Amino acid sequence: MGFSLQQRPVPSAGAIHPVHLLVQLPLEGGQWARYNSMTHALDVLGHASTVLHGLCEEAGQVIRTEPGSLLLFVAEPAMTAAKYENPCSLVWRDAGVMQGALAIAAEALELNYCLLGITGDPWVGRLSEQCHLVGVGLAALGARP
Repeated sequence: MGFSLQQRPVPSAGAIHPVHLLVQLPLEGGQWARYNSMTHALDVLGHASTVLHGLCEEAGQVIRTEPGSLLLFVAEPAMTAAKYENPCSLVWRDAGVMQGALAIAAEALELNYCLLGITGDPWVGRLSEQCHLVGVGLAALGARP
C-alpha cells in the first residue's frame, strides 16, 4: 500500500487513518501545523497560512474564532482507496469519528468546540501538489468565557 497501518486512539477503516488534523497556531501569527501521530508533535506548514487565508475569513463569517484556534480535517482519499473500493463513505466516517473524539476531549478539558459546517474545500486542495487532499471539516476550539 505504500504506507504503514497505525494504531491510534480513534478507529479507522482498515487502520489506515487517512484524515490529518491541521491546527491553526494563534500565537504564531496564524501559522498552521499538522499533528504528527508518529512523534506526537506539531509540524509547522510553511505555506499553509497563505493558502488557507480565505478559509479563515469564511470561518470568521460563521463564528468569532478569536481568541482560539481553528482545527482543519484534511483527508487523503487515495489511502483508503488503496484498500477499499468506493472509499468515500469510509473517509467521511473516519473524519466523523475523529471529530467526535475531539468533541469529547474538549468537553472533558472544559473547552469550547464547534464544528462549523465548512469542509475546507477548495483551499485544502491547494495545500499539496504531490497528493490529492480533500477538506472534511473545520472546527473552532477555544477557552470558555
